[in-house]
Amino acid sequence: MPVYNAAGFLVATVESILSQTYRNLEVVLVDDGSTDSSAQMCDRLAERDERVRVVHQPNAGIGAAQNAGLDVASGELITFCDNDDLMRPTLVERLVHILVDADADMSCCRWRNIGASTAATELRRHAVDPIGDTLVFDAPARHYQEVFSLAHRRLARRELQYFSEANWGKLYRAALWEGIRFPEGVFAQDVAVAMDLYLRMRTVASCSDVLYYWIQHPQSVSHDARRTAYFHDIVAAHSHAFDLSLAAGITPARAYGGMMTLDLERRSVGNVDEAALYRADEDHVAAQMARLSAGQRWRCRLLHTIRRLEVRVYRLTVHRRR
Repeated sequence: MPVYNAAGFLVATVESILSQTYRNLEVVLVDDGSTDSSAQMCDRLAERDERVRVVHQPNAGIGAAQNAGLDVASGELITFCDNDDLMRPTLVERLVHILVDADADMSCCRWRNIGASTAATELRRHAVDPIGDTLVFDAPARHYQEVFSLAHRRLARRELQYFSEANWGKLYRAALWEGIRFPEGVFAQDVAVAMDLYLRMRTVASCSDVLYYWIQHPQSVSHDARRTAYFHDIVAAHSHAFDLSLAAGITPARAYGGMMTLDLERRSVGNVDEAALYRADEDHVAAQMARLSAGQRWRCRLLHTIRRLEVRVYRLTVHRRR
């Protein structure tokens, strides 16, 4: 778990991890040069529970912190948690069970977006919800690229085949990460490695249980960062996924939508250097789109249009939660 200036949330988050019904845990907290009391809080948490291990490093960003955690982790299975989110008590136990039972490479659960003011109440209310359904499927890279629109997955009843690039809410076999690390000093570091990971996987076990609470608050990186460099990194990460998808014979529908962030990059331009960065990205995206067949282009545009409408609804509802 990367930790940076999370003093207001850290204890609750770590306690939700330490309260897991699956007890055989190694909890690696990577203090990424926090300037508040987070570093000291990490050390105190380690003193309270021998399962907690703390790494302190100068501030280098989320990717570098995640890499530091991967470098020292000793378990056969890996999961992630953001420093201001919450896990239901049965998350790890449930994901271990379905992964082992299916002999899968990764298991994943559902998540819920909730406001910070209601997080603790929601966690208590759903602490003992009944076990949900499980679906085991192959070709996760293809599903990642093609199953993402809410309307599409609901109408086609493919909800359990949907998963995002976010590393939380998933349990990976540690061997998947051999030779793969997050790019450092950039945004969208999770997108940048998603296709590399999913192409390595044979089978995924997915359950309908809502086990991870993604807390919405104004301090979130995804709420704050709106500079040209931010959008550039998103375009670059999805362009990498686009390349890998085409090479694997997969229609890169999700990557197509990610590269359409180019429109937001254009609006964010505020100086000559940013304008040059945008123009280079514009030319690159145009070249990428030219590689699509007519059928692929039609499918990508359709799914992107639907998804864009869904995102507008999200921004008017979930994104504004407190």
